[in-house]
Order: sequence, then C-alpha cells, then structure tokens
Amino acid sequence: MKKRFKARKKIPILFLKTIILLIIMVFSFGLAFKFFYNKIHIKLDNEKFIDYLVHDALGTYDLGDLTSLNSTEFLLKYSLGIEKSTNLVSKEVTSEIEEPKMEETENVNQEPIVYIYNTHQSEGYKTNFLESFNINNTVLIGSYILKEYLNDLGINSVVEEGKIADILAQNNWKYGYSYRASRQLLDKAKKAQPSLKYFIDFHRDSSPYTATATEIEGEKYARVLFVVGLEHDNYEANLAEAEKINEKIKKINVSLSRGIMQKQGPGVNGVYNQDNSKYTFLIEVGGQYNTIEEINNTLKMLAKVLHEYITEVENEGQKT
Repeated sequence: MKKRFKARKKIPILFLKTIILLIIMVFSFGLAFKFFYNKIHIKLDNEKFIDYLVHDALGTYDLGDLTSLNSTEFLLKYSLGIEKSTNLVSKEVTSEIEEPKMEETENVNQEPIVYIYNTHQSEGYKTNFLESFNINNTVLIGSYILKEYLNDLGINSVVEEGKIADILAQNNWKYGYSYRASRQLLDKAKKAQPSLKYFIDFHRDSSPYTATATEIEGEKYARVLFVVGLEHDNYEANLAEAEKINEKIKKINVSLSRGIMQKQGPGVNGVYNQDNSKYTFLIEVGGQYNTIEEINNTLKMLAKVLHEYITEVENEGQKT
C-alpha cells in the first residue's frame, strides 16, 4: 500500500516539472526571438522604399541574407515577396533609346530644372501589405521614383513637398479647386528656384487594369497617358511638346503609350496649369489597379525618354 501511494504522489510532481520546463522553453524562445528580431527590425519609410526600388538589387536566397541584407531588403524579399529584377526594362524595350554616356550624365545641370508635383496627391495605386509599414503606394511615391531616375541620368529634379490638402483647407476650397492650389505651389517653386524649366504634374488614371497595363517580354508595365488642356491661348505649343515625348515612348513600344487626351468644355479644368509654359506636362502613369512594381518599370523607361527629350531641347537652345 505504501509503494502504491508513493507512485501516485510522483505523478503530480512530474506533471508540475513538465509545465515548468515548458514555461522555461517558451520564455527562452521569446527572448531568443526578440533578440534576433531586433537584429533585423523593420522600419520602413517612403525614402527607404524608393531607394530599394530604384537602386538596390537582391540575389538568390542564402543564409547570408540575414547579415548581408538591410532590414528593408530582407522584408521586401522574404516577407512581401517583392524582389527587384536587375533588368526591369528589357533590352528589347530600351533598344530605341541609347544609354546615356557617363560623361553626359555627370553634372549635366547643377541647378534643378525639372519640377515634379501632384495636383491630386492622394491618388493611389494597388494596395498591398506595405500600408502596415507606413508605405502608401500613391502618385507622390511615383514622383520621388521618377526624380531618382532623372537625377541618376544627370537631370537635376525636385519633388513638391507642400500639401494640396492644406492649401484647400486654408482657402476653404473644395477638391475641385485642386489645380488652383497646385498652381500656388508651382508659382512659389518657380520664384524660389528660377532654374526650373520643365514641370510635370504626375497623376494616375482610374480606368480598368486592361487599359492601364501592358506586358512586354514577360515584364508588366503601366501605360502612359498625356492630358493637354485646350482652354488657354498657347495650348498648341503644349500639345506639340507632349507629342514629341509621346512619339519617343511609342518608338520603344507602341503599347506603352495611351496617347494624348485633349480636354475642354464643361466638367473639366481645361487648362491644367499648362498656361505656365509649353514645358508643363500632365502625365498619367498607370491607374488605380497597377502595382508599384509596374509603375517603377515604366518610370525607369520614362526617365530615359525625358532625358533624351530634355537633352535635345537644351542642345537646340544652345544653338539659338
């Protein structure tokens, strides 16, 4: 009877020891997880994300990624599945545009000559997990990506950081006055930086994905649409300059361009601040269903087109 009693008494003690051991294991795992998580802690912001899209390239998976990749790269590659190709624009797509020579891209202009702004700053692209990391895929992100590509090609560019919503609120204007608000920012920028010559109002369309996307050599691209307002005296000059850029895009691949939309009449702005100069462009890159990777692919191409266009304009100006 005594032996049987002792055996029964050991069961709860063994159970207790097992529970304690499990608690210790869980606690140890938590500490270890926290330690390694802090080593690759993810802190994303717009600047890092743009830098990743424009400059960084990822290799194939190996254990060395834990130490060789920065936190942003690690997140994008292994958590979100976004891996940048080293050939975002295929050789076939860019064959019509000569790669700028190194001496042409270095210090082409010291002062900024391209001003990129967004009359509709809240226009967004296809959403994904990035919102959890403070990344919103908007036209503003697109503007910064385009700026980076232009700067890499030696075309000094700036992006407007002022908020359209603030100007609308300050003047008690409705959303329909957004072009009036962006004109204030544009005029202010011109006064602060007289070197600015080319003005790009960066938008996205709201058309179906079938209208705003194309595939070339297995790579997806967002299509480009120009909008020209006909309700000001010098619209023909704006139209002529937009046609020059559009033709260069079509030479790369005709499917990349959605053409030039000419707008006037009731229900539209009709000017789009293009009375500012003949070098003021409204460009819609993709639509609400395009991914930021598709936008990035197109902007890399568009930057090369703009580089070629601006170089031609500047060279022609020097001759005269």
